[in-house]
Amino acid sequence: MQTADRIAVEKDYSQVILLLDVLRPFLNPDQSTDAQDFWNAFVGDCRKISEKRVLAGHLNSLWGVTPIVSLRACVAADRALNVNASSVVFTTYHTASDFDFVFAEIQSRLAAERSEDVYLFRWIILIWAIANFDFFHLYNDRGIIEPAGGYGSPRFGIAVREMELYREAGKRLYTYAYGADHRTRNKTLALGKWSFCSECPEPGQYCVCDDAGGASMLGTIREYSTAVVAHGLAAKLIPGARNVPYLTVDVAKFNPRKLVGRRGGELLVGHFPNHPYFKGSRYLEKAVLELQSEGYRIELLQLSGKPNDEILAAMQTIDVLVDQLVSGSFGLTAVEAMASGCPVICYLHAGVGVANLDTCPVIYADPDTIKDVLRDLVSDRTRLSVAEAAGPIYVKRNYSIEALAGHLASLYVETADLPELEAAKMDQRAKALAL
Repeated sequence: MQTADRIAVEKDYSQVILLLDVLRPFLNPDQSTDAQDFWNAFVGDCRKISEKRVLAGHLNSLWGVTPIVSLRACVAADRALNVNASSVVFTTYHTASDFDFVFAEIQSRLAAERSEDVYLFRWIILIWAIANFDFFHLYNDRGIIEPAGGYGSPRFGIAVREMELYREAGKRLYTYAYGADHRTRNKTLALGKWSFCSECPEPGQYCVCDDAGGASMLGTIREYSTAVVAHGLAAKLIPGARNVPYLTVDVAKFNPRKLVGRRGGELLVGHFPNHPYFKGSRYLEKAVLELQSEGYRIELLQLSGKPNDEILAAMQTIDVLVDQLVSGSFGLTAVEAMASGCPVICYLHAGVGVANLDTCPVIYADPDTIKDVLRDLVSDRTRLSVAEAAGPIYVKRNYSIEALAGHLASLYVETADLPELEAAKMDQRAKALAL
């Protein structure tokens, strides 16, 4: 860490300690009558401030707190609508760390030096967030304060008290699906022969799993949300969700690839799973080994646990990416590949809620067909050439920052109770971006 960064973190940490000591009697609104009075007055004032900002067209939005790569592109889509958007996280993954507000250093230090104050620290951040933001975009797995869940799932779910405070403060809360935070076992198995659950090595360990508990959790979140948003398979699993393609990328950052076939007949297959069992990796490995034993020139490049820039660089070198073979929908890695002109192989459930499924250039394969599909691609690269050309166009139309901005504009106009003039401006901005 640079010296200037260390000084800034030290200063922020000192300020947090001061606030903790001063506000301790009031941070949790349920600990005393005085704390309740404090929060009632605070959220009342914040409601008035937020109303003034919205009336003036000065909209502030928060995206968090799950630190995934696409969070940055979602913020950019909001900013394209002239919304003052920021990403807020409390930890970072190895895949991405470039967010607007990262509280990981302060939280880690508190955990080491004043562990009893870690949860109270989250209440301080909630005070800051409610005062400064009007729209909250959160994933179902958790919000700002901890512990998460407890109303259907012990591990997943935005704290009910947090959602209540958003409502009392007049905030708009938009909730999104992120992998494990909505996946229940029986519903997922009912999708068909292949699914996340059909390959899960330890049911109950990774996802919500419990159908009754998951339904209770998602139902509670739906009660407090301005709108529930989902995409892909999640759109089939979450009742009442609006299907918005938020697997967003900045298409301007993707460099054109060279033509497929540059290795003189050899097919280099890329596969970049974080959880191989959920991607059907063993079926791909088996297919490649069998094809190699039959004399086909095919190689497999597997990468896991790598930063996003390394994955993007690898997409420039492979002939085709196998995203997944069992789940039934593609993820952000596939969108990034298509944006770069890298052909994608993926298993898609019939009628899965991806954008414009009829024009999607994904090459279909599942564990039963992957060997045949790869064999055909080794012999004839026509499908690869078609997918390579179609990918960037498909992503720009459906998964770009500009595309998401249009969806967000519709979401706000239809659900956020915007002033008539601001709603009209929002529509105009979205139309301008679509040109």
